[in-house]
This record gives sequence, C-alpha cells and structure tokens, in this order.
Amino acid sequence: MIAIVTDSTAYLTRHEARQLGVFIAPMSYTVDGRQYHEVYADCNGAYEELIRNGGDLKTSQTTMTVFMSTFEELLAKGYDVLCITISSRLSGTYSSASMAARNTDPDRVRLVDSLSTAGGLRYLVQAATRMIDKGMELDAVVERLQRLRSRVGIVFSVSDMGPLRRSGRLGVVRQSVGTILNVRPLLGCVDGSVVAVGTARGRYEQIRKMAQAVPQQAARLTVHHINEEKTAQLIHQELKKGWPAAEISLRPLGPILGIHLGLGTLGIVWECPPDAG
Repeated sequence: MIAIVTDSTAYLTRHEARQLGVFIAPMSYTVDGRQYHEVYADCNGAYEELIRNGGDLKTSQTTMTVFMSTFEELLAKGYDVLCITISSRLSGTYSSASMAARNTDPDRVRLVDSLSTAGGLRYLVQAATRMIDKGMELDAVVERLQRLRSRVGIVFSVSDMGPLRRSGRLGVVRQSVGTILNVRPLLGCVDGSVVAVGTARGRYEQIRKMAQAVPQQAARLTVHHINEEKTAQLIHQELKKGWPAAEISLRPLGPILGIHLGLGTLGIVWECPPDAG
C-alpha cells in the first residue's frame, strides 16, 4: 500500500483530498504575529481580507516535525509513503520533507520535487493516485512523476511586484520588471523557479498573451486567481475557445501564495499529455 502526502499549496478541497486518499501537510502564515494554518482549499476563510488589510505578513514552510508525524503515522499503518511537494526553489518544504524521510524510514518514504505548485502540484498528485490505483510500485511511480513534471507549465501575472520581491522568490527575474503605467509582467515557473516571460499593457493584452503561452497540445488547464474572479472567468472563456477539447477548471489560490504573489494575481496552469513531445 502506498499513501500520498502533499503540502497545502496543492489547494485540494477537503472532499478532493478524501476522495484521492491524499494527506495534506499544512503550511502556516502569520498576520501581525497571529499564526494561521493553510489547510484545504475550501477551509482557509477570508484570507484575502487579511492580506488587503496589510500589516506584517509572513509565511512558514511545512516543518520537519509535521512531516515526521505524518510519515510515522502512515508507516505504522503499513503504508509506504510518496511525498510530493511544492518546488524546492520556491519553498524550504521539500527540504523539511527530506529531513523527515531520513529520520523515519528512507527505504519506505520517497520524495518528488514537483518543480511547480498550485495546479501543477495538484496534477502530479492526481497522476500519482492513478498510477498507484493501477498497481505501480513506489519507485516506478517516482520515476514516472519525474518525467511527467516537465509536461506541466505555469504562466501568471501579478498586479504588484512588491510581494514577490519581498518574498525572495524572483529567481532570475530582472529587478527592473515592474507594474507601472498599466503594464503587467508575465511570469512563468520554469524548472521550479520564477522567470520573466514578457509584459502586457492593459487587461485584454494580459489575457491574450497569457493564453498564447499555453501549448496547443494542453489537455488540462486550470485558471487560478487571487481575489480576481471576474478576470479569471474571462481567461476561462478565452481558453474554452482555443482549447475546446481540454478539461478547464477555475480555482482560487490560497493564503500562502496569496501573500507571496499579492491580490490581483492571475495564472494559468497546463498539463500536456505524454505523447505531446
């Protein structure tokens, strides 16, 4: 038996996690010194108001202690464990999980760095579930996921570069990239890091250029947003026209990515099929 553990930035709802049999290791954040835990996508409350009201906002990776407790409980029940996390270049969560694996049973706990987050992480978790249901062995699932993650892509745009700059997650993005005169940066998550992929002036061009970044072969698409549902729906409509056969969903992000990206963030995550090259 194999159990899957992932972190809260997969943004699975409580029902989805239960349906998939996935265990969520929460991240945490503080607002003016008060701590909150990010959990299921539908259980995070009105976190947008906390971000909008400003104050001292900080996030914390999932700790080694949380992972160890989860791993030990599952191992004691006879499970082997597959842990899939947010990109190691975006968070120390993968490192926490690695230390926890070494301190429990490294022969029965395997880790996969998703090199992604949000919908990209969710896609890999769902793929792992399907493989396990087909009876694949743990090491074979890990090897397959490491190949599949290259078929997942992310493009996103923020309304304010301030939160990303403060987070230190900008990777190789030029410091000159900004949000001025209605010009919005287009960013991507490439090999697990945030990179600049272009700019757009005005809302229409932002939507059009984000859609243009999606490969034509994409079979699954997720439109993400943070307190920007109206524009997210317009992106969803644009994608329905360009990818009529694809499975397309619209899902809000949660507080951890909300703090790092800021309100007004929009994103598209896609997954290409194995034969898409």
